[in-house]
Amino acid sequence: MTLKIAVLSASWNTKIVQAAEDNFIKHINDNAPDAQIDVFKVPGSLEIPLAGKHALENGYDIAVGIGFVVDGGIYRHEFVGHTVVQSILDVQLQTNKPFLSVVLTPQSYCEHLDIYEDMYAKHMVKKGQEAATACLQMIGSLEKIKNA
Repeated sequence: MTLKIAVLSASWNTKIVQAAEDNFIKHINDNAPDAQIDVFKVPGSLEIPLAGKHALENGYDIAVGIGFVVDGGIYRHEFVGHTVVQSILDVQLQTNKPFLSVVLTPQSYCEHLDIYEDMYAKHMVKKGQEAATACLQMIGSLEKIKNA
């Protein structure tokens, strides 16, 4: 059976999100070359849970949401980040399938300074790799539990 992975990537903060997405895919391809990975671009992080729910209800084994929620000068980023992650957890329980989060909400980020974008893009490389490792580990763990 081919492992079907849905990647839901927010369209905001493209360079940062793309770094995680690219490295997630690379790490999965290196370790599970038969896996089917489909990437779905969504407008922003708030749309990740609904898109993931549809993917999980329509044949995907696992979903991974990738987003980067920043303080754009108004206080809401913490609320948005919390809501997205809580909704991802809720979808896991509703669908009985794993849904991983690579949705980060940095404490400080200045969108007008390239140094921040570069720093977080490098950080998301690591997060993409970690998510791929977690993805494969979670699928393996669930298989062991089902077969116990």
